[in-house]
Amino acid sequence: MTDRLNGPERIEYRLVMIEANSMRILAAASAAGRSLPRESIPAHMRVAGALNEAMEQRYGVCTLQLAILPGAEEPSSCAVHQIIGFQKAILGSLSFVALDEIASSELTEAERSLVLRIMKGETNELGRFARLGWIDELIAKTCMHRGRSSMPVICQLNQGIDFCLLNLKEADGRNLWFKAVGKTNTREYALTQELMRRFPEHLPKLLAWIPEWNGWIADGVAGAPLNHSSDKAAWEQALAALAFMQRNSIGNTPCLYRAGAQEWTCARLRSLSKPFFEEAERAMRAQISTKAKPIDCKDLRRLQASIEAALISISHSGIPETLVHGDIGHGNIVNSPDGPVFLDWAETYIGPPFLSSEHLLADLERFQPELACERSYLRRCYARHWRDYTSPASLAEVTACAPAVAAFSYALIVWEAHVRRPDPTCVWPLLRSLLRRTQRELESTSEVAA
Repeated sequence: MTDRLNGPERIEYRLVMIEANSMRILAAASAAGRSLPRESIPAHMRVAGALNEAMEQRYGVCTLQLAILPGAEEPSSCAVHQIIGFQKAILGSLSFVALDEIASSELTEAERSLVLRIMKGETNELGRFARLGWIDELIAKTCMHRGRSSMPVICQLNQGIDFCLLNLKEADGRNLWFKAVGKTNTREYALTQELMRRFPEHLPKLLAWIPEWNGWIADGVAGAPLNHSSDKAAWEQALAALAFMQRNSIGNTPCLYRAGAQEWTCARLRSLSKPFFEEAERAMRAQISTKAKPIDCKDLRRLQASIEAALISISHSGIPETLVHGDIGHGNIVNSPDGPVFLDWAETYIGPPFLSSEHLLADLERFQPELACERSYLRRCYARHWRDYTSPASLAEVTACAPAVAAFSYALIVWEAHVRRPDPTCVWPLLRSLLRRTQRELESTSEVAA
């Protein structure tokens, strides 16, 4: 399924683009008959967003992904899209044909059957969004089109079985987001409900819940991602808002657990330390790259002892374990005019609060390197929000060891997510990198505490 001409990092898709009213498909003439358009995209990109954008640029067709057909043994996968509009008249060699006019070489019998069932709305196994017309139901739920002469501009970023993420934008500038989650991530629905209820000032404004879709519609957040900002005060404000939510969640952890928050407490991190470091030894021995020296067994054992001691120190400090945003970087904080707004709570944990602050400071170092010199200042600003729970000496100790513990916890969470997969060794390069980061942070704890 990789595109050999463009390198192993691209995937080719055959595109079935359906016009809902006529039930006809865009295709090109070829020697074998009518053929499907093809598009290859980088393997790391979100498929729906990348293919929608490619079809708009290449053919002027606005589309909505309905499904990626399963079980393809062909050189390419098959993506089924609904046509929802035209930006330009540049179809070129494409024209509308019936499904049975598509050359037999373009679709397997199973794929052709699935496309027909998608047209009829009979593909429950591909999820609630693998059917024509569901987007009209969503627009009706938002009431966006009521009394208006034009439909909203729809930009779909991601799609999967029972999962969808898209933006709807009106001509007058009104901007909404729709998100629905599938079976593997239903916890995000319940967690978002709970956190929007408790912290409306720091989450997007809710417009509607759609429980039958495990989805919700929220107002777009005005502003830019925090990681685009070089303003130290904006980062300090985000850390203060984070601490506010964490402090106000201390008595609410049972409710968060019931909603689906995952446990990454000091006790759980320590319980997984031994098997993790055993695999870390294997990962270091398997290293081929010479860019960085592997950590030897003796140093790994010292690193394990130091991390376990740090976890004991944090757990004995008196600072409660509470709400942790497990994906706090990557643009998931918007610096809005009304203050920081936190997005995407799929990875919500209960654990040491400093895990979130340190992951956010790592994001600052990555995206705003000119502010890296302010990390110690921002770390102390965040730590001050926890003065009521511990002694000054203990707070200084926790603040000093938090960067190393955060790096270790990230490595352990990644490892735990992959350990039962067919090839758990695929994450070894990342684990080696994170353990080197953990080692460096431990070595610099005297600078952090200064």
